[in-house]
Amino acid sequence: MPRLPTSKFRLAALLVSLTATAAAAVAAAAAVAAHEVAPGALRAHAQKSSAARATRPTGQAAATLVAQGVASLESGDALEAKKFFQRALDIEPKNVAAHTYLGALADRAGELREAETHFAAAALAAPRSPQALNNYGAILFRLGRATQAAAQFEASLKLDARQPSALVNLAQIRFVAGTPADLRAARTLFERARDIAPDAEIMRALTVIALRLSEREAAKNYYREYASQLPGATSVGVAAVSPQARAELGAALLEAELFDEAVAELTATVAADASNVEAIVNLARSYRALKDVAAAGRLLEAAVARGLEDARVFAALADLYESIGRVENAIPAMRLAVERAPASEEYRFRYALLLINSQAPKAAVIRLQEVLPSFPRSAKLWFALGLAHMTDHQSASAAPAFARAVELDPRAAPALAYLGLAHADQGRYDEAITFYERAVAVNEQLATVHYLLADILLKRNPSDTARPERSLLRAISLDPTLVSARLALGKLYLRTDRLDEAAEQLQRARSLDPNSAETHYQLGRVYTRLKRTAEAQAALATFKRLNEGQKEQAQNERREIVRRLASVHF
Repeated sequence: MPRLPTSKFRLAALLVSLTATAAAAVAAAAAVAAHEVAPGALRAHAQKSSAARATRPTGQAAATLVAQGVASLESGDALEAKKFFQRALDIEPKNVAAHTYLGALADRAGELREAETHFAAAALAAPRSPQALNNYGAILFRLGRATQAAAQFEASLKLDARQPSALVNLAQIRFVAGTPADLRAARTLFERARDIAPDAEIMRALTVIALRLSEREAAKNYYREYASQLPGATSVGVAAVSPQARAELGAALLEAELFDEAVAELTATVAADASNVEAIVNLARSYRALKDVAAAGRLLEAAVARGLEDARVFAALADLYESIGRVENAIPAMRLAVERAPASEEYRFRYALLLINSQAPKAAVIRLQEVLPSFPRSAKLWFALGLAHMTDHQSASAAPAFARAVELDPRAAPALAYLGLAHADQGRYDEAITFYERAVAVNEQLATVHYLLADILLKRNPSDTARPERSLLRAISLDPTLVSARLALGKLYLRTDRLDEAAEQLQRARSLDPNSAETHYQLGRVYTRLKRTAEAQAALATFKRLNEGQKEQAQNERREIVRRLASVHF
């Protein structure tokens, strides 16, 4: 989730109302300020604040020194300006303008304690000044004293409720607190600031808050208003949003599945900074989510062509190539990702899965055995080794690898499920049931494991159908497209003479996979029992036609079970 608009708080008009030249000289003002009044307002404020003392020699002398300090800032001499401001304080220790300028200069130099001293003195000398209280609150927050800072912002807003800076500063404190109530309070404050002085940064903050609150429609609306404030500066002098800030927002929009908005934000990021790898990868993901694979491919390939040979780019390319069936391109791309990030366990794991999925399990075994001595405690890589053996029909070799994965990570549900599968292949049903039950206990949402548990329960005791039925119903409730579960449930209903229910499940299985010979065979049996003769004959005729490829189909069904388990997040 992206940060709020800026990592630094905004100081009020008194601090930042320098001329453009002075603002360049005192970057503290530019760095922490926005929503402020026009250049020259500080000079006007200083004149106003010293008017009551104009008849006093000390007040007049201090005001003159402050004006000379401002002139030095305008000429780019911050050191000389500091001397003038300090001399003004020597004459008049409570001079608000001098304290404020010195606070800004100290903040710029990273001397936060000194900055606090000057801003605190200004607030004490001018307790009815909203700007002085806001400035003091800003430095308090910089020092990690959020509660005290919030009190200063609240006091400032009581004196002047229409201060965008104080509103934004207080909103950021509420945002950082992070609870739903605080986020809503932050939103109210940002909206008040927007109504006074709208700009892109405020709208960006409102978009982020809506995303944090999982309010997608609100996020879309705020984003639309945010985009309308771009590009460039706003009427109140706020700089355009930085590429990094746009990258963060784009990533959050992608996470919230607001793909069109993510593409817009990340496209702008990449246009401004073509070396931002994270933005490029996220933009490619956004394109793929919108089914624009060609755009994703052009983006990633162009990045490589520009010399951006980053592991993340190659990994994204490998995923994209695999998704469109170009395994011959995916494998070398993933290998390049591994070469550029050899310490990445994740890339090693993905490379192994790619080899397995491309029907090269023996190659995966070789690569994993080469790398496991460097990652001896990687549950993921031991799991991948077991999966490679399993895919190569080597259940006896797979079981120890899965067992090692479970030893390293007892909550590795996929490894537990595969251990069950390996034991089932060896006819060890009780052990298989134990591992399936452990997998379900860790992750109850695994539809495939519920199916496998039902299948092995029926193999162990065909007459006990109650528990397998519950497992199969749970499997299809979690994944209505799981053909094997619907087929098994249809057969169970047929066995228990619930013919209408059997027909319903088998028809659903047929619609999901019209080429399943067994589904047509079981439907033929059900239709015969229901005396639906024509439909029975049609189903059995289809079964005979498809049965010639039954062995290959059984292998495909087995591969599908393995694929579904492998796709579970490890």
